[in-house]
Amino acid sequence: MDRKFYAPLAFSLILCGLVLVGCMSGAPSEATFLLEQDYLRMTNTQLVDYEQRLSDELVSSSRTSSGDVGIGLSFGSWGSGSGYGVRTDQSLAGSGESSTTRELRFRRDDVRNEMRRRGLLPE
Repeated sequence: MDRKFYAPLAFSLILCGLVLVGCMSGAPSEATFLLEQDYLRMTNTQLVDYEQRLSDELVSSSRTSSGDVGIGLSFGSWGSGSGYGVRTDQSLAGSGESSTTRELRFRRDDVRNEMRRRGLLPE
């Protein structure tokens, strides 16, 4: 194949990769906002509402999450030839949960323990 073919193809692949990464990174999500909250300083009413929002976000993220995804692009040359490669990986993280989903689940468990301590949930 001609080298003139590889340059536009390589550029197109890099551009597509950058667009995909840009789309995936976006603005802070509801999950990020929830994980930043200090539940120990919340009133009882706020804590109950917070636990419900965590549960709702867990349901939402479990429907849309399929694990962590990675994309790799590689280019190289050897001798008189050159080449390129594109790789995608999907890490299922054991049960298919993303790291954010696991953090949400741990936080909800901590919040429920705090609710039990305050007498808001039965032992």
